[in-house]
Amino acid sequence: MRRKAVFQEREASLQGDLRAILTSLSSGLLMVDPSGRIKTISNAACRILSCERSGILGQELAVAFDEGLDEFSMCILQALAREDSVERREVTVLFPDGVRMPVGVTVNPLYGARGVLTGAVAIFQDLTEVTRMRERVRNADRLAAVGELSASIAHEIRNPLGSIRGSAELLASELQLEGTEQRLMDLILRESDRVNTLITDFLNYARQRDAQPTLVNVGKLLEDLELQMSLHPVAGADEIRIMTSCDPQALVLMMDEEQIRQVLLNLCLNAAQVGEGRVTIWMSAFLDQDLQHGLILVRDDGPGIPVDIIEDLFRPFVSSRRDGTGLGLATAQRILLAHGGTIEARNLAEGGAEFTLRIPLLSHPRTPTTPRAMQHEMISGELQ
Repeated sequence: MRRKAVFQEREASLQGDLRAILTSLSSGLLMVDPSGRIKTISNAACRILSCERSGILGQELAVAFDEGLDEFSMCILQALAREDSVERREVTVLFPDGVRMPVGVTVNPLYGARGVLTGAVAIFQDLTEVTRMRERVRNADRLAAVGELSASIAHEIRNPLGSIRGSAELLASELQLEGTEQRLMDLILRESDRVNTLITDFLNYARQRDAQPTLVNVGKLLEDLELQMSLHPVAGADEIRIMTSCDPQALVLMMDEEQIRQVLLNLCLNAAQVGEGRVTIWMSAFLDQDLQHGLILVRDDGPGIPVDIIEDLFRPFVSSRRDGTGLGLATAQRILLAHGGTIEARNLAEGGAEFTLRIPLLSHPRTPTTPRAMQHEMISGELQ
């Protein structure tokens, strides 16, 4: 009797440990029997797959999970059929609302005491943040290439361009041009200005100085930007309104004031230009819910971001404006990454666009001198 009691006590202890493990695991865990019927599922698994434990326990995988989980179910069934492990496979889970989630799955078959297959166990994780980090690393690589290209050729282009423009201006002052000849001369001068603007953007990007963070009163910064925008020639029309708010008003962030001012001013000017002089721009700042970051939002009621470029908006040479160089937002992203923060963009349901700058409250901002150095830091951070 005593031996039986000890055995039952150990079994109860093991079951308690198993329940604690299933409750505490951050990765999802799912166990099935040899026929693919779900025996156990952890809390994290239910959260990742957006399902209820009571609704799927005892059901076969094909019945428990809808079409959006086909790839996920196939990994488990494959391990059962082959009686072999499925190692580190990345699949996509599609939810009914259209959201796609990358999931990393490892499945191992389970065997009883006599080597008989008793089922399989799947361990899986939500790879959304990992995928975003990969994209940031790829983007950093693109920015590095642009920076290196800019530094190497910008001066070589600017020198002959200056000679061409100077010669054209001299000819224009000495010749009496009319009609088509005058239009052609105007075209030369105008296009040379546009090329010079592009080269200037290249050089500004390539020469981006290291961040020099100080404690900055964000409310005062937004007020200064509101005044600066109201006096700017691009946004000086009566149809453009600028409004700012900061909560708390004394919000202070550790950042390079001039660099962040550059980012915010660029976003406001973009909104004014895309809105063709008839737009309202809101700039607001507040603390994130985790109380670890300050958020600065720039929102407008303009036409929004074209759907075909929104995913690539921060890549070099991507712009929604015909006269845009596509380097402004790439530079903005580089500045935010150097601050240890992020910048994101989205279209609003009610119309217009919104950019969100996320800056750590207390951090040691990165100070990469080149895009390549920034990429190295991002990769190192991902591996830690």
